[in-house]
Amino acid sequence: MASGMHRDRYDELLAGLAAFENDHGGLLGLTTDAKRDCLCKQIIASLRRIEWVLQVKSGDISPDRCDPHSPIFDPLRAAAYYGQLGHYDQAVWMTFIQTHFGKNERFGWKLAANVYGSFGAGPVWTFEYYGAHRAEFERMLRRNALNLADKRTSGSFSNHRKFQGRKPDHIARTFSTFYDWQTEFGSLDRRIREIHRNSGQEPTSTFDALYRSIGAVYGFGSGRLGRFDLLCMLGKLELAPIVPGSVYLANATGPYQGAKLLFCGSQGPTLTRTQLQSRMHLLDDYLRIGKQAIEDSICNWQKSPRRFVNYRG
Repeated sequence: MASGMHRDRYDELLAGLAAFENDHGGLLGLTTDAKRDCLCKQIIASLRRIEWVLQVKSGDISPDRCDPHSPIFDPLRAAAYYGQLGHYDQAVWMTFIQTHFGKNERFGWKLAANVYGSFGAGPVWTFEYYGAHRAEFERMLRRNALNLADKRTSGSFSNHRKFQGRKPDHIARTFSTFYDWQTEFGSLDRRIREIHRNSGQEPTSTFDALYRSIGAVYGFGSGRLGRFDLLCMLGKLELAPIVPGSVYLANATGPYQGAKLLFCGSQGPTLTRTQLQSRMHLLDDYLRIGKQAIEDSICNWQKSPRRFVNYRG
């Protein structure tokens, strides 16, 4: 039995899994009670992480969270803080920085703080300042190439972003292409209004349109996790009226491995990615946890399907 927030969902999740199996056949990866228990606990952990962001968004936030030279710098809380103040462009920008670098288990937000704060020896690269001094940002990165190469000095990406490069040109290109994406229509809000005019205001279709368009951002377009995480965070912080209507399994790695194990068991991929995605969506109809929670929990479950491990980044 799970404890803490959402612990009341445990029995409900077990019942949902049983109902799905009764209607659609067994989940071949849930061969023991331990695996079933572990999956339910991973789902609850995912729901807690989502709920935590909602609490942060509405709580009191110190302005020091926005300062990369402060020991309590936190770009996620900074995004929420700017959102509370109505500084929309800066809030979106901080959400990008939070997602791109992530919080490393060992180094925390150190890499984000160093790049955003010029390694303590230059300007803070807010949305407005970056837009007016893009070439200067690239020069700052090149001056700190040796610092960036040493993760003990610079910090490191989170597990979700571990394949991103710390070379100056890579970081500069990611920042430049994201800024271009954010400002292509003047602001993200105006981009969303354009989507609404063309495709309606349904939150999942708006999410999908943004998901496809953000593929132009370097370091986000080659896969799906960065795009998915960024857009989900923008939705949770209420910086965009969006929710995912899909798990976007086509280019996934961890969620695909999890879905394959859950639905096909150890016998291997007897279902295509498209079929697995449809099964995940159908399972969510029974569990009613949302696409972000189901992709996150199944991804984490497949890493340790018999014993619950609370993965944080």
